[in-house]
Amino acid sequence: MDCFDRDQESTRLWRYFKNGKNVLMLAPRRIGKTVLLNRIKDESSQYGFHAIVLDVEGFSDEKAFFRQMCAAIQEEIGVGQSVLAGLTERLKRIVHGAESQGDWRKILLDIDWNDFADHLLAQLQEEKDGKPWLFLVDEIPIFTKSLLEKSGPKNTHDFLYTLRNLRQKHRKVLWLYTGSIGMDTICRRSGVEGALVDMEIYPLEPFNRQTAANFLAHIAKKNQCTFTPDAIETILARLGWLSPYYLEKIAEAACDKATDNQNIDNEAADHAANSLLELSRRTYWSTWREHLDKNFPDPERTHLFTILAEIARTPTGASIDVLLTALNPVNGPTGEEILRSYLDTLEADGYLSSNEPRDQYRFRMNLLREWWLRYVVLRTHHG
Repeated sequence: MDCFDRDQESTRLWRYFKNGKNVLMLAPRRIGKTVLLNRIKDESSQYGFHAIVLDVEGFSDEKAFFRQMCAAIQEEIGVGQSVLAGLTERLKRIVHGAESQGDWRKILLDIDWNDFADHLLAQLQEEKDGKPWLFLVDEIPIFTKSLLEKSGPKNTHDFLYTLRNLRQKHRKVLWLYTGSIGMDTICRRSGVEGALVDMEIYPLEPFNRQTAANFLAHIAKKNQCTFTPDAIETILARLGWLSPYYLEKIAEAACDKATDNQNIDNEAADHAANSLLELSRRTYWSTWREHLDKNFPDPERTHLFTILAEIARTPTGASIDVLLTALNPVNGPTGEEILRSYLDTLEADGYLSSNEPRDQYRFRMNLLREWWLRYVVLRTHHG
């Protein structure tokens, strides 16, 4: 996906980094966070930074985190190899002795991960070119959850607070955390919210209507066709929540059916939106269900599915009272405080939106509601 018109977001993030700020970027799935991270990396040299995109999904222990970090550094052209060579010599001199064998990988196996991390960041901070380093850590909430499941609350606490201490000690090494699960939610559940208090909170929003319209026109132009104004309005209304990913998928579906220089009208746009709900395109949406299946244990998972099923049954959503009634007969007594914590999770993860004073909840994205009703609610009910 093109990083289309994220100028404001990029400018804001670079303002934080140039002022020495670390950032927690809150971003639901399919919002374009990974694309934005790659843009930040591409822009880093013009701002005088070394930037590394670090995807830690699939890892579940501290040493694996820093092993992956070193592997990403190694790929940094012009400086990565020298950093790790310097790290190896540093570790031999300070930790193992100058005569020890092996490079940083061997030494990492033999020492505490927090000592290794401290020396790694010190080496980065002391690099001769003087440029600060920026680590754009994608899917750190999934890593944190995996660490919690594998090693327990104490080790997770130690890891997150050690990272916080390292951020404060090594000021020329900056961090951005993001992921498709709310890191703030994970930390709140684990009682370690204090590990994030030094980070600036930056919510990554979907496109506004004008940017979304421009994006649709941009995609159409690349495909030698044009959306009529009514067609654009139809697509915006069918989505509701203007995710760049789904805007692109609908636009491409419409363009695939068009001939060169054709105007795509309202009916064709509506048909393209419907086509995203076909079984053959289930991979566009399946991650939303998989996210709940993979990342929430029962009974929380069952409660979340029950809430979403009730809300999916009507476009206007459901009230707190209706949701409490839906939960209690099936799952036993559930208080409003627990329900609201579930709703907060589903809002943070991009499923729902609420009105004010937060007593009515609906699907944030209209097409996701339609898909959920068709492939999750009805199939589960009939099953």
